[in-house]
Order: sequence, then C-alpha cells, then structure tokens
Amino acid sequence: MKKKRALGQNFLTDPGIAEDIVQHAGIEEGGTVVEIGPGPGILTGSLLRDCGKLIALEIDPKLCHLLGKQFASNPKFDLHQQDALVYDYSRAGSRFQVVSNLPYYAAMPILKRLIQYQAAIVNMTLMLQREVVDRLVAVPGTRDYGSLSVFTQFNCEVERLMEVGKQHFNPPPKVDSSVIRLVPRSAPPVAVDDLKTFYHVVNAAFFHKRKMLKNNLKALCKYFDFTWQGIEDAGIDPARRGETLSLEEFATLSNLMESKTP
Repeated sequence: MKKKRALGQNFLTDPGIAEDIVQHAGIEEGGTVVEIGPGPGILTGSLLRDCGKLIALEIDPKLCHLLGKQFASNPKFDLHQQDALVYDYSRAGSRFQVVSNLPYYAAMPILKRLIQYQAAIVNMTLMLQREVVDRLVAVPGTRDYGSLSVFTQFNCEVERLMEVGKQHFNPPPKVDSSVIRLVPRSAPPVAVDDLKTFYHVVNAAFFHKRKMLKNNLKALCKYFDFTWQGIEDAGIDPARRGETLSLEEFATLSNLMESKTP
C-alpha cells in the first residue's frame, strides 16, 4: 500500500509492540474506545478483543475501505471516515478511552482537542514523536519544559510508558517515538482564579524562552494590572525565567493579575 506522507502516515508494523500498547492502555471490560488513525488496523484487532465498542476515526478513504473489509463483521466496530480534528467526541458517550498512534503533523492539535472533552475521557494511551513526549513530561528547570508541559500537566496526569524505534514503522519516520498515558484530572492541581488569565500568563512567560519574566510579562501590561513588587512579595523573582516556574508559581502569578476594565 502506498503511504501518504501528507497525512502523516507512518504505520506501526510490529505486532508485539502493538499488543504492548493495548496492554498498557488497560481497556475497560465492556467499555468504549476511540482509536484515532487506525491505518491498516494493527492495533484494531486487539482493541476489539478487549473493549465493548470501538469507534475508529480514519481520514483516508482507502484505509477505511481496507478496515471495513477486515472488521465490518464485528458488531463492536464503528468506523467513521472522519478528521479527528473536527470529530465531535461527545458522540462517543459519557465515558471512553482513547488509544492512538497519532499522526506527527497533527498530534498536538488533536491532543488539545481531546482535552476539551476530558470530563468524559478515562485515559489516553498515545504514541507520539519522542521529542514531543520529552516536552509533555518535562519538569521545571529542564531544557524541554515549556508552555506545552504546563498546559498538559495542568489538565492531565502524565506517564511515559515505552519507547518505540523508527525501524518499527513503514515507512520509517526520521525520529523515534514514545508511548504515553494521560489521565485527565477531575480538578486542576492548583487553584486558578481565571483559566484564560492563567494560559495568558503561561504563554507570555515562555514567549521568548531565554528572557526573564520581567521582560516577557511586559506584554501583559496592556491587559492586566499588576506590580513587580507584588510579584516579588508573592515569592517570585521577576529576574527568573519562565522555564524555572512550577505549576503552583504560575497559578500564583495568574492570580495576581487583575483584568483592566475597557
């Protein structure tokens, strides 16, 4: 089968690794699973064995035809020729798991969309580009820690599960992959007065990653009232860089911001 690089199609070819991923996912007996980008179906058969219903989202019509021929006789199989970036995940029900080898080109937009439905998601077992996973699990003070780390860890508990080399794909990508589990949080790990303000502060703090907070946060003066003295009094040195701040410190910064009235 000819692969479409424009769709980010690097298909896993090792059945043993596929089975490991399904085992790591811990599929609930009788539960619903959403598989994004099943491709030729290397994960699909094992998922169907363990779940109560499998909703498969595949954008490629040729692959949809192939999947239909393989699995259409299974009453658990629910195939949609659908872009995962626009699919309404509320259609999957009030409780479901996600398992996917996400296409590299759309991995983060898809993940951010899934997090919008976090109240219904039990967990997500995802294979991603290794460098992306490095950022998702990064801790303050490390090179890979950034706004993506903060966003993900604010919304989910994150656990790195396994590594998958590029040689296990066809065609082989240029980079290795990692499998990660994300468990959406039922409540934020830190108290934030206003979620939009929190994300504004985080994005501003990392806008120029090597700059100090006092330089990056100047952009917020147009929208918020705050003082550098107030930030210092809260125990945060404005001379620090955003990459050194914990979730708790970002929450403290955010809660110091008062929106300017129009």
